[in-house]
Amino acid sequence: MNRLLALQKIIETGSFTKAAQELGYTQSSISQTVASLETEFNIKLLNRSRTGVSLTNDGKKIYPRFLELIRQYEETQVIANQINGLETGTVKIGAINSISRYWLPGLIKGFEASHPNIHFTLYQGNFDEVRDYILSGKVDIGFLKPPYTKDLKTHPLKDEKMLAIIPANHPLRQQKTTSLEKLFATSDNIILIPEGSHSSVLNAFHQVNLYPKIKDKIQDDYTVMSMVEAGLGISFISELMKKDCPFDIHFLKTTPIIRHSINLAYKNESSLSTASKRFIRYIESQRTKLI
Repeated sequence: MNRLLALQKIIETGSFTKAAQELGYTQSSISQTVASLETEFNIKLLNRSRTGVSLTNDGKKIYPRFLELIRQYEETQVIANQINGLETGTVKIGAINSISRYWLPGLIKGFEASHPNIHFTLYQGNFDEVRDYILSGKVDIGFLKPPYTKDLKTHPLKDEKMLAIIPANHPLRQQKTTSLEKLFATSDNIILIPEGSHSSVLNAFHQVNLYPKIKDKIQDDYTVMSMVEAGLGISFISELMKKDCPFDIHFLKTTPIIRHSINLAYKNESSLSTASKRFIRYIESQRTKLI
C-alpha cells in the first residue's frame, strides 16, 4: 500500500522530490518504489520531463484502480479505528476561491467540533479544475455550478447572488443599485467575465436584449477585481467576495438580480469515504446558514 500512496503523492505534487519531502523518504527510495510497481505490473506508469511528472497513457488507465485500492484501504483503517473507539478519516475537497475562503472555514470548524479526528485536504481551482479533481479521484467532493456537474451526483446548496463591480471612477460609483441597461450604457459595453460565471451573466443581459463585448475570461476572482480596479472593464462577482475586499472598486446590486446555483458534487456514492459521507450530511444540515 505504501507504494500506491507514494505514487499518489507523486501525481498530486507533480514531482519526485516534493513527494519524497512530504512523505519523509529519500528521492532514490521514491524512484525505486515506482520502479517496483512498474516491474510488478509490467507497465510504465510515469513520464518525467523538465516540466514535471505525468502519467503515461497506460498509467492513466490503471491509476484510477490504484486510487480505488487506496480508498478501500483507508476505509478499512476507519473501520478498525471505529472498532477501537476512534473515528478517523480524511475528506478531500475541491472548491473555487470564494467558497474555500468564506464557506469552508465555518463548515470545517463546525464539523470538527463533533468529529475531531477527521481531517481535511483542500484543493483550490476554477470550476473546470474542480470537476476534473472529482472525476480523477483527487478529491472526494467539490462545489460546482450546474453546467459543470454532468455525470456527477449532486446536492443543491444555495443560489448565490452576483454583484456588479466597477472602477472607483465609474459614472455609477455613487449608486448602490443599477439596471443592466444603465450599466451597459455607461461601461463601453465591455465586461470581464470570471470563468464559471459566463453563462449566468450573459443570460441576464440577453434577457433584456443587450449583448455586451466579452473582453476576457479570467479564472481567478482576485485577478478580476484587480483588472476592474485598473479600469480595464467591469465585471460580476459573487457577493461573498465583497467582504474584506482589498481593491479600490465599487460593488453594485443589479436589476434584475443575477444568480448562479452552487451544488455539492461527487462521482458516486461508492467512491465516498465514510468521513466524506458524514461531512456531506453536515453540509446539508447547514444549508440555510451559508452566507
